[in-house]
Amino acid sequence: MSYQGPGQPPPAGPPSPYGDTPGWAIGPDSDRHPAPPADPTQQYGPGAYQNTQPFAVSPDPNGQLPREANAPPAKRRKGWRSPAVLIPLVLVAVLALIAAGAFVYVKLRGVVAEDAPTGAPSATGKAAGLPAGRTWLSGAWTGGTMNAARIDKFSAWRGQPADVVTTYPAYETWDELRQSDWHISTFDGYKGRLSYGLPMLPKNKEGGLGDVAAGKYDDVWKSVAKSLVNHHRGNSFVRIGLEANGTWFPWGSTVERAERYKAAWRHVQQVMKAKAPDLVFGFDITCGKALEGGSNRMDSLTKLYPGDDVVDVVGCDHYDSYTVKGRNADEWQQTLRPDKAAGLADVAEFARQHGKKLAVPEWGLTAANKDGAGDNSFFIYSMYGYFLQNKDILVYENYFNEPDGYLGSAIWDPVQNPKASAEYLKLWGAAPNLTQK
Repeated sequence: MSYQGPGQPPPAGPPSPYGDTPGWAIGPDSDRHPAPPADPTQQYGPGAYQNTQPFAVSPDPNGQLPREANAPPAKRRKGWRSPAVLIPLVLVAVLALIAAGAFVYVKLRGVVAEDAPTGAPSATGKAAGLPAGRTWLSGAWTGGTMNAARIDKFSAWRGQPADVVTTYPAYETWDELRQSDWHISTFDGYKGRLSYGLPMLPKNKEGGLGDVAAGKYDDVWKSVAKSLVNHHRGNSFVRIGLEANGTWFPWGSTVERAERYKAAWRHVQQVMKAKAPDLVFGFDITCGKALEGGSNRMDSLTKLYPGDDVVDVVGCDHYDSYTVKGRNADEWQQTLRPDKAAGLADVAEFARQHGKKLAVPEWGLTAANKDGAGDNSFFIYSMYGYFLQNKDILVYENYFNEPDGYLGSAIWDPVQNPKASAEYLKLWGAAPNLTQK
């Protein structure tokens, strides 16, 4: 049986299959790349835990889910029935009831006010300017129609702006990649930013990473940069060679290809930055998948990282599937730092070590019949905890809302996962409002 990587560009054609490899964790089988429609309104594809204790405190640095603090019982004092003591106690009790009611209300909305993200971090490049009340940009791949109107509808559904939207070019051939403008222009009018997944090689496998590093295809990168600028997307997040360790992609690297991957990545960044200096460049991997040929679970990060001088944001794509399912607290801890591959906590730590910002460009559920955990609201809850814990460096995250059967991750239009959808609304719909004046 063949599999497809979870980060495949949906509108650009079928991805390459990959087999079972040591340490791989994510890769539901799929066909996420139908050819771009002639009519931009055309639809793509077909149409166990329920959190009752939202965050009252931030998770610990290792990602442990927060627990309510239990205060020790107050010591009884002598003479407590005297008016001098009783009246103040009654007043305190009344005030406590009022405060408790307010606290319960806020908790029911998903997060207490003191833990709501505030301010706007300063990112490498042009990644600041966030909405009041949230420290990171948040958006989605919406599934279905791919245009500005649909991502705006997603914003309206969750009650908070979608600041980033996921997009990818068509890349069957070099010519197609060079001319793929529709996947940018379809978002004309959208007020947020693009998370643009940029292939480094076409699906027909013409050329190689060495040719890219040597400048043979510079006209392609210049053309993409020009299209972004022409559509007022010069501040986009560009994911060069997305999912670097994903061997389901033509550019996906192994230990043997690592140096060529890095050289090609660096060259593409330098060509594009010269044409569009405000682009923000991201290096990302697939969390939970080992680097083929490697001997250390961190090799996907340490051996493929292109360098501090060219990378603005470090990230990974993470799906609730295979060996990184997160259905309970024990599984979630294993997910953060898998035995055989880098995980979410490793990526955040790596970003901090290199003085970079963090991104999770794709994250989402996976259908149970695709070796995922299905309608897993605990996963949604845990991902929010991860984002909250790393809000000091987190630039953006995008939920991958894909109803097609290969993934079945939709929490909106259609709602395939009602428990997870409710949890997402409770957390993402409420938190930004709590600190607004």
